[in-house]
Amino acid sequence: MAESKVSGPGSGGGSGSRLALVLVGVLVVLLVVLVVAAGLVAWRLVAQESDDVRGPAAPPSGTAATGSPSAAAPASVAPAPVPDGAWQPVTSAKDRMTYDVPPDWEPGPDTLAGFESPAGEITALMHGIATYGDDWCDDNWHTLVGFVTPGSISDKGSIEATAMHWAKQAAQDDGGSNPTGSLGEPRTVEVDRGRTTATAVTATATPLSQKCPVPSIEVTVVSVPAPAGPALFVVVADRGAEGSNPDAALEKVIASLRPAR
Repeated sequence: MAESKVSGPGSGGGSGSRLALVLVGVLVVLLVVLVVAAGLVAWRLVAQESDDVRGPAAPPSGTAATGSPSAAAPASVAPAPVPDGAWQPVTSAKDRMTYDVPPDWEPGPDTLAGFESPAGEITALMHGIATYGDDWCDDNWHTLVGFVTPGSISDKGSIEATAMHWAKQAAQDDGGSNPTGSLGEPRTVEVDRGRTTATAVTATATPLSQKCPVPSIEVTVVSVPAPAGPALFVVVADRGAEGSNPDAALEKVIASLRPAR
């Protein structure tokens, strides 16, 4: 059943964590749904429009109003070469936002990733992603970051609810049972080299069952002010596992958030 070298964040070591990957095309993409069960990987292919899955109308996270969903992102331009050792920029054309990741991360600006239920329904999806730590344990990642479309199934109306939703989806078991989690207080963070103040909150959950040694999963949701409404940035990271990103690295990724220029 293990057929792929691509998997989810370190949380994917749990027997029920489920990661979905989409390689984005212009109009239609192939949605590659990756099911992680006790470290085993299975694939199935379905058609999916090149946009996040929309959910029932709901107030978006953050404080600014959100307009209608943007059109599918234009075709990407090949990025300029990045010197060895330099942090790499990742741009979401849809959000008109850029962030930087360390040189050993894998940028995926035209890729969607998220989680699905045991019934195969996508429950959380992000775009403009980057990942870290491929193949550390049964092809799992340590960290997954990207943007969430306000008002989609991935946005639960507030950054607190959205963070808890992503944390529980990352740590659910194979039967769909969600673990309990804890939620920190909202805090302000400086982004764009101190030019902008954003709001962030972190939720923590412990996988109910796991093959890879992941003590806990943290999800941080950042609401960044933008002219068309807040851009929502999500960081899903395992904590306490061998090779987990240090807090300072994740904080630097968040601090690099800025409008695409």
